Amino acid sequence: MATLFNLAGPNGVLTKLDPALESNEQEWRVIYAAGRFKGWVTDDLPNLTSQWETEISPLEQFDALVEIFASGETLTYGERFKPLHPREKGIWELKTPDLRIFGWFAQKDHFVGVVADTAERIKRYSLYYGYLGEVSRFRAALDLDEPKFVEGDDPNAVVSNYDLA
Repeated sequence: MATLFNLAGPNGVLTKLDPALESNEQEWRVIYAAGRFKGWVTDDLPNLTSQWETEISPLEQFDALVEIFASGETLTYGERFKPLHPREKGIWELKTPDLRIFGWFAQKDHFVGVVADTAERIKRYSLYYGYLGEVSRFRAALDLDEPKFVEGDDPNAVVSNYDLA
């Protein structure tokens, strides 16, 4: 069995995302890329365009999400948009207006993303359940110390500094 740190080594199955924080900022939360998510970040994400015709591209949305998540900044979610959404069996969805990232919290403040896509494509082709299954299968096959994930659907159990607006 292994820990997240072991699995994120040079030849590991996980890659820790660089949040590109300022030199005076400390990283409080971590996002690891695994499975198809690793390739999606480098190959697909840079070519995506916003379906919402926002001023920021999906790549910029992703960069902002990673930076805010990692910085430990208060995660405030209102009624209409919740960037952190519980799904089932410990699977969570990180969201921006255009993007959806599916994964789980191996421990508080440590998210492992397995698959990502655009919200528009997921809705058009009804991909939610397939992606949830992909996360579940990847996690089950991963040689990770038990417990492999934080159970439940309480955001306070998986991230520090959470506030419901």
